[in-house]
Amino acid sequence: MGFLSNFFGGKKHSNFTPTSDTMSDELFWKLINLTYNKSKGDFETQQQVLNQELSKLRPIEIIHFDNKFRKLRGDAYTWNLWAAIFIINGGCSDDSFMDFRGWVIAQGKEFYYRTVSDPGSLIDVDAERIEVDWEGMGYIPAAVFKEITGVEIPSVQIENVEIIGEEWDEDNDDLKTRYPLLWAKYAN
Repeated sequence: MGFLSNFFGGKKHSNFTPTSDTMSDELFWKLINLTYNKSKGDFETQQQVLNQELSKLRPIEIIHFDNKFRKLRGDAYTWNLWAAIFIINGGCSDDSFMDFRGWVIAQGKEFYYRTVSDPGSLIDVDAERIEVDWEGMGYIPAAVFKEITGVEIPSVQIENVEIIGEEWDEDNDDLKTRYPLLWAKYAN
């Protein structure tokens, strides 16, 4: 805790104002790629590495990272992406879909944007590698912030909470029609 004690003069700090400012794309994706590469793509290890890397940042930078993460996760809140993971996973609750979107972010910038713009591209990913049940990625910034400052991370509503796109019905042929290749590979 030497760095943190020096940073705050040995005291916890509590004067943080909520902000909607986000970390720059360049720095955010640099951190994500660093954690992905250090963990060799192991999602659980990547979360531990992210914890270590965020611990090196100033509290305001952690807030900006968290805001960027939540913005990207909200931008990926689409019916199309949910349909794709629903097919691959044989179902996907809204909580699991949120966790999955965190996993998509953790795979890096190119993977994130390709997957969000074309969820059918997930056909090229080994289903065993896809993570829908590990919620840690989205909680790491808040946990690190609290460890460093002793207070909850201040936040503003930055994440889109209204799902985007055309709704599908799992009880009809909507999923099969929307992503026939994924359906052929994973259904039943």
